[in-house]
Amino acid sequence: MKKIIKYTNPKLVAVTGGIGSGQSTVCNLFQNLGCKIIDVDIKAKQIIQKDISLQKELRKVFGSEIFFKDGSLNRKHLAHLAFRDESKTLELNKIIHPRMVAEVIEEMETARFSQRYPLIIIDAALIFEISIEKMFDVLIVVYANLDNRIKRVMERDDLKRAEVLARVRRQIPLEDKKEWADFVIDNNGTTDDLKKQTEQIYEELISDIQTEKRIRV
Repeated sequence: MKKIIKYTNPKLVAVTGGIGSGQSTVCNLFQNLGCKIIDVDIKAKQIIQKDISLQKELRKVFGSEIFFKDGSLNRKHLAHLAFRDESKTLELNKIIHPRMVAEVIEEMETARFSQRYPLIIIDAALIFEISIEKMFDVLIVVYANLDNRIKRVMERDDLKRAEVLARVRRQIPLEDKKEWADFVIDNNGTTDDLKKQTEQIYEELISDIQTEKRIRV
């Protein structure tokens, strides 16, 4: 026999920040604690791969070169085109975000009704930019200073400093997001510091979550 824990009132949590702030690293720590993670970047990629009409819209705005010959998306080239021009950034968001939000809501509801997770967490940089913050019970902002963020993204994505700064400027300043957050995680220190902060927030968030124990034979 095996005891199964059911979470009857899981919380919907948004983990956000800015490019290079480390929100996905924090989400990985939450996942290790048993939380459900929905990565919006992965979700957007999946939507583009399967939605033919969306692909046509993207080709019309950005050209066929944003897709490789095998039909897969050239994300680096799309990002280069979208972030060098604010009007193109807005067009990309207009095409992608409505479909993405619908898919995220569907996956959140599936996870909630499964009662398998204490926290259902959305990993997304643009929570405030696309005005979906009211969907969540809790907002967590992962903060890092600008120099650290630039260094991380330059190393991770092989970009020049000016390219990273162009992307930073397309997002709401992290200082503003900190003011709107329920919790702020500082990611200017060590991995151990980050883990400790994440675990403390996790313990606080699950303290009032109701559970049911069932026995499976």
